[in-house]
Amino acid sequence: MVQVAVEAAFGYTVAQAVTSVVEWTDITRYVDMVTGIRITRGASDEVSEVQPGTASLVLDNQDAFFTPGNSFSPFWPHVGKNVPVKISVATRAGSNHVQNPGFEGGSEGEGLDAWQWTPGVEAGTVASPVQSGARAARITWGPSATGAMWTRVYGLTVGSVYTASAYVHVPAGDIAARLRVGWDTATSAVTGSYVRLSVQFTATDVVMPLQVEPAGTPTAGDQVYVDSVQVNEGAAALPYSSVPAQMSGRFWGMVNQWPVTWEGLHAKVQIAATDVFKSLSRTEALRPMVTEEILRQDPAACYPMDEDADATSAGDVSGTSGPQPLTLLQAGSGGTLEFAGGKTPLGVSAAPLFSPASSTSGLFLRGDIGSDFADAMVTQSWKLEVWFATSTAGRGILGLSGPGGYISFSLSGTGYLTVESRAGGPANVAVLGSTNLANGKLHHLVYDEAGGQAVYIDGVFVGSGGGTAILSDLNRITVGGTNFGADLWNGTVCQIGLYADASVPTSELTSHWVTGTTGHRGETAADRGFRICSYVSDGGLFASVGGFTTGIAEQAALGKTPLEHLRDLANAEAAKLYARRDDAGVILQSRTVRYNPVPSLTLEYADLETGDVHMADDDQKLINTIEATRPGGATQRFMDRTSRAANGPYEQSIELLVTSDAVVTDAANWKLYRYADPEPELREVPIEAYSMPLATYRALLAADISTVLTVTGLPPQAPAPSATVTVEGYAETLQQGRHLIAFHTSSTVTDTVWVLDDPVYSVLGQSTRLAY
Repeated sequence: MVQVAVEAAFGYTVAQAVTSVVEWTDITRYVDMVTGIRITRGASDEVSEVQPGTASLVLDNQDAFFTPGNSFSPFWPHVGKNVPVKISVATRAGSNHVQNPGFEGGSEGEGLDAWQWTPGVEAGTVASPVQSGARAARITWGPSATGAMWTRVYGLTVGSVYTASAYVHVPAGDIAARLRVGWDTATSAVTGSYVRLSVQFTATDVVMPLQVEPAGTPTAGDQVYVDSVQVNEGAAALPYSSVPAQMSGRFWGMVNQWPVTWEGLHAKVQIAATDVFKSLSRTEALRPMVTEEILRQDPAACYPMDEDADATSAGDVSGTSGPQPLTLLQAGSGGTLEFAGGKTPLGVSAAPLFSPASSTSGLFLRGDIGSDFADAMVTQSWKLEVWFATSTAGRGILGLSGPGGYISFSLSGTGYLTVESRAGGPANVAVLGSTNLANGKLHHLVYDEAGGQAVYIDGVFVGSGGGTAILSDLNRITVGGTNFGADLWNGTVCQIGLYADASVPTSELTSHWVTGTTGHRGETAADRGFRICSYVSDGGLFASVGGFTTGIAEQAALGKTPLEHLRDLANAEAAKLYARRDDAGVILQSRTVRYNPVPSLTLEYADLETGDVHMADDDQKLINTIEATRPGGATQRFMDRTSRAANGPYEQSIELLVTSDAVVTDAANWKLYRYADPEPELREVPIEAYSMPLATYRALLAADISTVLTVTGLPPQAPAPSATVTVEGYAETLQQGRHLIAFHTSSTVTDTVWVLDDPVYSVLGQSTRLAY
């Protein structure tokens, strides 16, 4: 009833695993389960930082399938570094191997866990018609013969015979449905009612896909209802069992290397893998937040213009191939352009300062912006943003030009924004707003050609401009003047973003004003974590658990790896940051998750691997003096005098990324409450999980960071007959017929907080602790 599954996503990356469905290949049959699989996860205790999770295992390589560079391998050319790999454990309480066989669980669109479908296919759940239970799946086919809905069936034994079955209901006139496992299929022959299809097959892998597909090319809108899906052992379909199989993810990460070794003539590959912390820690240091906000919208060109003072040109950092650097040009004579001399949005280290001798004599920048942006002109699907500052009215900020005409953005003689465009006919000039922008302050401009030529200044709509003629082939950008090298800018221009996609939300672009002026100061750690992860993925990499209310200080300059910034958030929140073990992603777990928790599992001391059980009472976690501060805040000192007098000084300095000195006070006092005199605690709970009853085994598989366990029946020498502990991490070994999990634990009492009038958590002097 228990089966380990190891899968690899050959040809895919972690980024693809976050943003799309990847194809997993079962490699379980090659795993040496005598040597076993070893996995580490979490931290050694609650005061330590969660470390990257690791997994190690040995693969049989007699066929050289896992030899990098072997063109005869079925996995060639993708056996190499950073291949995604996942390790799972499948358990069954009944005969059915399917994880979600009945599609129960809510309204339409819900109840489809563990099922996937191809693009163009629509899937949901309905209350009628159903074969059993309360809901069934409804599949609506697109006009494609390759569409399907499928689930992966785990826990199979290679070489054994199984039968897959499903009830299908095809409406009259719609295309027949087919049930498929590998090359074996069964096709419906009845419409208007449920009929059971069954397929007998021999397992060729531990994990195999079971899919429902159309029996031919469907007409768009054809449907089929599916219910009561089952895979059971044997050559015949057993009565339907609604008890689902359960998958428990143990590890998700990337293979570091594929070292081929030999024992005599027997070849093997002993691989090691690391979870997504590896990817986040190896990602290059993030640029300033205002630049990252541009880049996450996939611009056609991005010119931060934050080069050092000795630069003579400004580069594009969008990563696209078209845009060329902006190079210096001279109009007339005289004037200067000082890179790193201008005003900057918050967190940006440098911006150029244009200082012309006159409106017609000075330096400006010009470059080719590439064909992608020029092509977007034809469909009017382009957008633009730029930051600027000046005290001189009547000058040009920037312009776009080419064979098809031009458009320029400047300030009128009264400092109002002016948009001038021309596409073959007379020029169109629009003077927008009623605010003098030549006031020496930084301003942010967004122009949305795709949205009716809307113009926004500092996040606020000020009007529309640009004319009715369609601009095209504008493949050149001029910065610091008009397209003709006139009306030369006297001030700063920086952080230019050009977008060739109408779907880029204008609201996202206008919000960059907030980014550049506040750094989103005060947003929660959950919102900030999502923001940071969106700079390296679509945001699906990040999830949060629990409530977050603390205002986080701005991180506008960024400058560190995503993992380092996420850890700063965790430190500020006293939260836990860890990688998911069932998918690509990270989780930020609020400190409130741990407050006054209820144990989810009780274990008997007699069931533990007692050689590694130990009770600790030492000064490893003792803190009685704290010096604490925050960015831009006071430096405060906190002390527990009783502990200091008894133990001497145990000091710690902390800097929290928060917005209030009061929050710093609360956080420091909470640390002192917990660690001025730590109680004895059980720090290791090892258990042979495989030998436990199924319900207990599943509970142990579900145990993760912050899960609470109670160990009862402790020996008489223990301080108490039972101990309640919180899981901080674990090391596990999976072998044939064995699953040892050694939980690293801490005392749960440190997370008890005051609950008014509660008989347990309101005992004066014992549990009346105000939590951070």
